Amino acid sequence: MKFLLFYLLLFGAARNAQSQQEAPEKLVQRQLEAYNAQNLSAFVATYSDSIEIYRFPNRLNLKGKANLEKSYGELFKKYPQNYATILGRIVQGNTVIDQEKVSGRGDSETRATAIYEVQNGLIRRVWFVY
Repeated sequence: MKFLLFYLLLFGAARNAQSQQEAPEKLVQRQLEAYNAQNLSAFVATYSDSIEIYRFPNRLNLKGKANLEKSYGELFKKYPQNYATILGRIVQGNTVIDQEKVSGRGDSETRATAIYEVQNGLIRRVWFVY
């Protein structure tokens, strides 16, 4: 009986912690909104300390939250009108795939696909397909 009670308490605590984590789609949406507002601290807060950003399929472009903050801080300063619009989104478990149109970087618009992997309530890896 004690084992059963312990198991139920442990299972309930784990389930409650899991349900308190933000859904991957909401986390990715929150990072997009921070990106578009050029709110660097809110943007960086959505990422894991060990974030890795790749050019698809496997070219590592950036690693670590400090590098993310530096890189996107420079981007926001250089392009204050930078803005991403979501053209389509797919959510599959802890993976969110966005088709994006990015404007405000000069005369042309850029289209890209971003694949976000969420772990422990933060974005852990991103792959960009250009």
